[in-house]
Amino acid sequence: MKDFKDKVAVITGGASGIGLAMAESFGAAGMKLVIADIEQAALDRAVPALRAKGFEAIGVRTDVAKFAEMQALAAATLEAFGKVHLVVNNAGVSITGPIWEMSLDDWRWVYDVNFWGVVHGVKAFTPIQLAQGEGGHVIITASEAAFLGIGHHSPYCSSKAAVLSVGLSLHSELAAANSGIGVSVVCPGMVDTQIHRSWRNRPTGDRPWSDRERADGARAGADAFQARGVPPQEIARVTLDAVRENRFYVFNTPHWGKMIASLRDVAIAGGNPPVHTWGPDLRPAARPADDPLRPA
Repeated sequence: MKDFKDKVAVITGGASGIGLAMAESFGAAGMKLVIADIEQAALDRAVPALRAKGFEAIGVRTDVAKFAEMQALAAATLEAFGKVHLVVNNAGVSITGPIWEMSLDDWRWVYDVNFWGVVHGVKAFTPIQLAQGEGGHVIITASEAAFLGIGHHSPYCSSKAAVLSVGLSLHSELAAANSGIGVSVVCPGMVDTQIHRSWRNRPTGDRPWSDRERADGARAGADAFQARGVPPQEIARVTLDAVRENRFYVFNTPHWGKMIASLRDVAIAGGNPPVHTWGPDLRPAARPADDPLRPA
């Protein structure tokens, strides 16, 4: 996509964080906006704010874990604007802790949103984009964690690795079909968002979070660490550039090449992977000085 004027963008998880920053960026480029979010209150704040900036925007409350709601989102998009050109599968959640302590509800919840939300987005919207015959773009928000297996972060890392793989397959399929639809997978490092407070949208009826996760100290540690991330507007900026350039991988940190090369070299040599972990207080554990993920 080179021309964004009057094209239609759909963004899940669009009422806050990276999703809202992308909505603002694409709106500024001239696109009509459909933002989807599970939080109605967040939509009620975000949509008027976008319209106040002169953007044409609607909000649709959507649980990406439910395919019927993604189908309803697609129908609402077509009813409002008649077309869909850019689809941003951005909604995501996170939980931390050792693998053996996590409940099956922990795993199901993270995968329902992070993995199935992307599959549902592709299933609901890509056939529409193909039928239109006008090209377009699909964006999947993954993470640098997609290339890692970080301790205390397994559901998040593994779900992001899975959607990176989905993106690779989708890229091949759409390119082989000469569809004119590009694919980008966004792999940011730490971003200053509220994803570490994903528990606020956890389904009712799930096994409660442990005392460790509820502890004020753990929350404070998470807040302090997450706040060290880059502003979500930076992710939106590099993503818009990637769409213009039809570039698959979208990174925002200078160390990503060194990180991937180091992991590749260890794998080729048949060695043991480096130890990357967050401790139970959600702060990074000690790392070697030459570790590309070592905090500044």
